[in-house]
Amino acid sequence: MTRHITVKRAVPEMVNMLGAMIDKVYRPEQRPGEGMPKEFPHLFHSGNAHNLFYAEMDSTPVSMVAVLKQTAIIPGAHIPVASIGSVVTLPQYRGQKLATTILKTVFDVMTQEGQALCLISGDRDLYLRQGARKIGRMYTVHVNADMLPRDSSADGNIRYIESHSRQGYAPLLASIYQQESYRFQRSAEQMAVLLNALWFKRPHFRQELFVIESELSIEGYLVVFVRESQPQHGMIMEWAGNRDRMPGALAHVLRQMNLNDITFHIHAMDHWMKSLAIAHGWMMHEEPIQGTVKVANSDVLIHAYASRLEEEAQDIMSLKTLSDEQLLSHLFGPPFDESLNLPFILTDDLNYI
Repeated sequence: MTRHITVKRAVPEMVNMLGAMIDKVYRPEQRPGEGMPKEFPHLFHSGNAHNLFYAEMDSTPVSMVAVLKQTAIIPGAHIPVASIGSVVTLPQYRGQKLATTILKTVFDVMTQEGQALCLISGDRDLYLRQGARKIGRMYTVHVNADMLPRDSSADGNIRYIESHSRQGYAPLLASIYQQESYRFQRSAEQMAVLLNALWFKRPHFRQELFVIESELSIEGYLVVFVRESQPQHGMIMEWAGNRDRMPGALAHVLRQMNLNDITFHIHAMDHWMKSLAIAHGWMMHEEPIQGTVKVANSDVLIHAYASRLEEEAQDIMSLKTLSDEQLLSHLFGPPFDESLNLPFILTDDLNYI
């Protein structure tokens, strides 16, 4: 006999229990509740409890899916996006379609609650079977030390920010981030939370903050991480600000962190940064954005992109006859030679869950 699965939305008192449950799977080396909830404090927060969906067995949570409602901002459009992550089922309860059932409920609820898209942190078959797809384009850039200025005086003033000082920079860095054309909406308060997340303190995982200064202000910043397994390779989780200062900033980071090379992402529409990368001979290749995307509410999605669709002389009524997967492909690609190639945001920054 198939057991009926009831999907529930958490209340604030449940957040710690769900955090401890997910740590048993994803952070077993840490004390339950000290891993994922502290890495993603904006997700495992009492104010976001209603967006944590779970299923129980014998009155105990055994499977969950977490959602963080965000707003993606591109020129001319604000897009409601439900970021989905922390999808987990305890090992002894797998094979009962618990996560599948919760995900279906989440997708239905996000449709009803007016989210345009669901952005899912992964490309597992579990997501693809329910209509999630890789979309959009970004460029992954790989830079070796010999591709950067060798003279440290060319770096300019690049400052490493100690852990106890990071949150104090949140208002300035949030302002710089808000000036980026393709981004999530983020307040100074949210920036402070993200800068103090356990991402910066994870075992076997070094992550640092650098700011790019001028005489009068801060012009940009970089959040760089290094895995213990690859101690001389750096990756930039998030960066923003003055593109012309980036070569010197990258050179400084490599010297400061004793790295041989570093990798970061450029938005497909960031022509300024792409031209710099080409001019400096940096290695660059195109790939889809991080994660997979599923249409939640096609009417909301079409409305959010209305001005861009009008520019492209699109027949709105015809768009509304497309299936969700056809609409995704038509708006964002792939295939790119048959789509509108509408821009989406870079997804793998500090907001990524």
